[in-house]
Amino acid sequence: MDGSQPEILLTGRSLLELLRDSLCPGYVRDRDSILLTPPWEEEDYRVGIYLYDIQDYSQAVVSGAEGGENVLRFPPKALELSYMLFCNEKHRFGGVKREEIQGVLNEIVRTLHDHSSLEREDGETVGISFLRESVEFKIRLWGSFSQPLQPAVYLRAAPVLVASARTRRISRVKERDYGVEKM
Repeated sequence: MDGSQPEILLTGRSLLELLRDSLCPGYVRDRDSILLTPPWEEEDYRVGIYLYDIQDYSQAVVSGAEGGENVLRFPPKALELSYMLFCNEKHRFGGVKREEIQGVLNEIVRTLHDHSSLEREDGETVGISFLRESVEFKIRLWGSFSQPLQPAVYLRAAPVLVASARTRRISRVKERDYGVEKM
């Protein structure tokens, strides 16, 4: 690795900061109550952001390679990340009312609708859009957590470009001699 932070983690953190900036303190009192966490987590939080799927994003073909003078780095891999944003219905301290959950979800939708992309701390921009998942998919997904179906916002972040660590040494052309002579 070249010392940079993982692109998937940077994308999740950017989404986390966007939600913290928009939901706090009007809808969620404490910024630390919005977490990158799975729905089954026992920790006390109000809003969870869960990365539940990573898929190839081949429609964003990344061509070419970059590198130093004698090194060629292969192109990055384009991915699509699928997130589920949900309210913790088991919030232990203070409880959560159904009306509050709907208000928070409404503000999450508004925030995501108003921001069509995430600006990551490494300067990269990732597009975000809503996913339209079937009820059957949602029931199976929540069931895999041993939880009943809950209201949530399903979101796609793409393309997330994961840099390749694969390089190849090359010899660059430094001089050309066409050998043209007058006849």
